[in-house]
Amino acid sequence: MSDTKLNFPSFVEETVNKVALELGFTPGRYTITYEAGSSCDGLVGELHQAVITEDARTESLFCKIPPMDPVRRDQFNTMKLFQREVILYGEVLPAMYKFQRDRGVSEAEGFFNTPKCYSTYLDLAKEESLILMENLSMKELRSWDKLKSVDFDHARALMIHLARFHGLSLALKDQQPAVFEKIKLPDVLLPSVSNSPQLVAMFEASLDNAISLLGAEYHEAKSKMEFLKDNYLSIAECCLDGKNAEPYAVLNHGDCWVNNIMYGYKNALPHELVLIDWQLARYVSPALDVLYFLFCCTDEAFREQHFDEMLRIYHSSISQILHRLGSDPIELFPFSALQDQLKRFGRFAVIMGAFDIPILCTEPADMPALDGDLSEAFASSPEAQQRYATRMLGVIHDAIRYGYL
Repeated sequence: MSDTKLNFPSFVEETVNKVALELGFTPGRYTITYEAGSSCDGLVGELHQAVITEDARTESLFCKIPPMDPVRRDQFNTMKLFQREVILYGEVLPAMYKFQRDRGVSEAEGFFNTPKCYSTYLDLAKEESLILMENLSMKELRSWDKLKSVDFDHARALMIHLARFHGLSLALKDQQPAVFEKIKLPDVLLPSVSNSPQLVAMFEASLDNAISLLGAEYHEAKSKMEFLKDNYLSIAECCLDGKNAEPYAVLNHGDCWVNNIMYGYKNALPHELVLIDWQLARYVSPALDVLYFLFCCTDEAFREQHFDEMLRIYHSSISQILHRLGSDPIELFPFSALQDQLKRFGRFAVIMGAFDIPILCTEPADMPALDGDLSEAFASSPEAQQRYATRMLGVIHDAIRYGYL
């Protein structure tokens, strides 16, 4: 967070004041200061800080709002994405948490790994929205260094908790199908891309850049990547339709990469994990979250050594949560079903890898302003280009080796 002071819209100030009173601050005695986040918090949102102070007591909250620039809001279909996240925090996650608690599942056993949300607000007509959350950095949670491949312990933690989250969908669908029907959320990414010339240009340029890494010796890979580029929208449409993954479709996080994972530590090892940024949550194949993380956030060397083990860890965890919730894991999600889902929908991870790996390979200080042409803006330094080439070639190689491309 910067020290720049920000004049917030009135709906933000009103909501923060309401939450301050709910937290027990004394009317007329507390103060609220706002600090602006950086301009690169995200394409579709801004993250700012509200600090509530009364005497020696301080509470720090994150205010997530749509971009104040109306052009950016329109470019990235921002309000639809905020609507999705408001639904997640206000309706979907509470229903999933209740389902677990009703069955006596503790926080140590189940999935409760999201930030505490104090309040949400949405007015589509006015293009206003707010998600008011706890400041996780105050709990000493931090994200992984995006420039590095995730290591075994951090990847293992994500696989365990992601599997628990996916398992909740399968158990709810099994035991309370009427309740689950209300949280089968359709994809919002593809409409956002299709309706944004800037996003279309970014996806096409990212796939072109990936293809440019392939010399004459990669004839087969180049042919497969060119087919992917020519058909990426129809391939994405197929992968992002939950009906195509039945009966194994689950609610996905949708944006499961290191930028959206916060870790807490004990004895230098990851002990706590929180998933943030739920704007792309959708009902699709579990393979999309699994491979998005393993292809975008690990490198070829990691996958060569640990890929199969990561899948076994994931499947063991999803089996455990299903059994704990009272469903039959062998019936609902055998390991053979996971393998089939990976084969059927693995190409989507290559599309997203081409888009996201340049961002992951860009130093934070080199991140571009978000108001210009972003199609060639990431991984522009020689060092970032080298990181990108190594990581992206590894994704293409592994996608072919595993039979996904």
